Amino acid sequence: MTRIKILSIHHIQQVFLKKSFVFLYILLFLLDYSFAHANPLRIINLKVAVDEEFRLEPNWRLQIKRLVNDVSLEYERCFGLKFEIKEIESWLSDNSRHSMLALLNDLRRKVGRGRVDAVLGFTSQYHLNEHLSGIASYLCGYILVRHLQPEELMRRILKHELAHLMGAVDLEEKGSIMDFENPGDNFDPFTSQIISLNKNRTFNPYLFPLPPENLKKAQAVYTQRKKMGRQEPEVFIVLASIYLEEENYDSMINECQQVLAMDPNSPEAHNLLGIALRRKGQVAKAIGEYHKALSFNPDQPEIHYNLGIAYAKKGWLDKAQKEYKEALRLNPDYALAHSNLGQIYLKKEMFDLAIKEYRKALTIYPRLAEALSGLGAAFIEKGKDEEAEAFSQKALALKPSLAGAHNNLGTIYFHRGLREAAIKEYLKALELNPNYPEARYNLGRVYLIKSFSDKAIEQFKLAIQLKPEYCQAYSNLASAYLQKGRLEEAINNCQKAAKINPNSSLVYTILAEAYLRQDKRKEAELAADKALQLGPSLPEVHYILAILAERKGNWERAEEEYLKALELKPAYSQAHFSLANFYFKRTNLSKAASHYRQAIEFNPDYGQAYNNLAVVFFYQKKYTLAWKCLKKAESLGIKVHPGFKKALSQKSGKKK
Repeated sequence: MTRIKILSIHHIQQVFLKKSFVFLYILLFLLDYSFAHANPLRIINLKVAVDEEFRLEPNWRLQIKRLVNDVSLEYERCFGLKFEIKEIESWLSDNSRHSMLALLNDLRRKVGRGRVDAVLGFTSQYHLNEHLSGIASYLCGYILVRHLQPEELMRRILKHELAHLMGAVDLEEKGSIMDFENPGDNFDPFTSQIISLNKNRTFNPYLFPLPPENLKKAQAVYTQRKKMGRQEPEVFIVLASIYLEEENYDSMINECQQVLAMDPNSPEAHNLLGIALRRKGQVAKAIGEYHKALSFNPDQPEIHYNLGIAYAKKGWLDKAQKEYKEALRLNPDYALAHSNLGQIYLKKEMFDLAIKEYRKALTIYPRLAEALSGLGAAFIEKGKDEEAEAFSQKALALKPSLAGAHNNLGTIYFHRGLREAAIKEYLKALELNPNYPEARYNLGRVYLIKSFSDKAIEQFKLAIQLKPEYCQAYSNLASAYLQKGRLEEAINNCQKAAKINPNSSLVYTILAEAYLRQDKRKEAELAADKALQLGPSLPEVHYILAILAERKGNWERAEEEYLKALELKPAYSQAHFSLANFYFKRTNLSKAASHYRQAIEFNPDYGQAYNNLAVVFFYQKKYTLAWKCLKKAESLGIKVHPGFKKALSQKSGKKK
């Protein structure tokens, strides 16, 4: 952004009367003319927005076209850049705004860019309480110019602001169009170099303007300028933005701190410093910087957006939601804010609202990989894995480094029973983002299913370190300790989970199982009843109730509860296994065999199920099948009873 003082007529006359300057101007004209002919022409399309006060000026439309055409001819001659007006529309500016910065934010809120490259606003508001004549946003592609007399002064200000659009910054450089005190009319060598590097800049608001191949060159040019020691704040700001693009946060912080030493009220520096601190994990400090930025520029949508990210990282979802909505009020076409608001709704389990926001984001910017990945996650929660996979694959085609999309695929494969494929995707997600608590939790779940208890415990603990209020991670950690037979640790983690979420039926179900294994039937029944009250449709609750009924000798109730658990969750391998054991005890071998088979179908690594099925086949005199199951059980680490193995070996004719 620029802050340019209104120039006096006397100063303009002085500049143009100096013969030396006229000579230099002619020389630069000749040099620039040859330069332009050596470079291909780039056309930059503009939307012009004119406020109600400016439209009162006589012949305002003709004046704007003349100004843009005159300045464009200079850029075309010097840099091969041509600015063309594609649209002119009315803009009802907010008369309560008393600064050019506030008016620029008003312009951004009310006038969308649509299909053009940049928006050029004109205002004649008379009550502005500052002497700024123009302002521009390099990253957002917006310019605002104030009506001035004579027209030559407006021409120079427009030339100055278009230079900002092409990456130039305010300088202490007498005679230069970018001099922040009294802009001259020529392009100094530094500014010319920067504009040339930005000639092919993108105006896509979701990408950094500079072409990647010019990023290092621009950094070197700005760094060299900084070494001149002229304390030009915008040089430091652009360097900080380049370091942000390079993810060099320490250098970014250094640049911001130098700006704030010169200008403690710089909203740009506070905002960039907040981003750097947040990405270094210093979220509380980042929030403080965003609040400082907002105190100087309360209507900039990007600051509200960044504050929303920080709040979300702290787990303050309501606050984050409020900031994203404010960012969207200030910029309704802010695709990233729609996408992040969708993420908040996803975390709040408001899946339809999440899908709605993600779709809004993609309507604005169809190539937003984060929104595609978010849609994938939402459809997983809606039980629509095919749609989820399609969106996740689209996200990865656009951005292969997107950890969330890999996490989605892991969950989809997990649902399909493709555990090795799921592990591969979760590990890829964690390679890209080691601090991804959901991916750690999901990886732990696969390890838990595969009975890799120690690996599961490790992942759940890491998930909790990253997300201390992670109720599901605590409850699954309790399950892993159950698997290890470490009952007190299981109970302890259930109690921690219950403190985080007292209404989790799964937590009380796991707690009931832990007490059951300790043969504390009263405590187990109380926990199971609480679980049933909170979640009557949770299959695990009915599974525990079945075991309790069986231990009481209530066979009819036990069978009823096992079948209810399987009705709610047909792929519940543990319930199939326990029901098979139940039928085996009742000497119903055909039903026992059926449920052992289903336990294996849904958990191919279920060694004990293979062992027990071998026993059933033995009693059914299916010795060959029994031997195959026995060998499979051994391959999965089960210690088969030696007496049974000897007897089966004799019956099947197989050697031990």
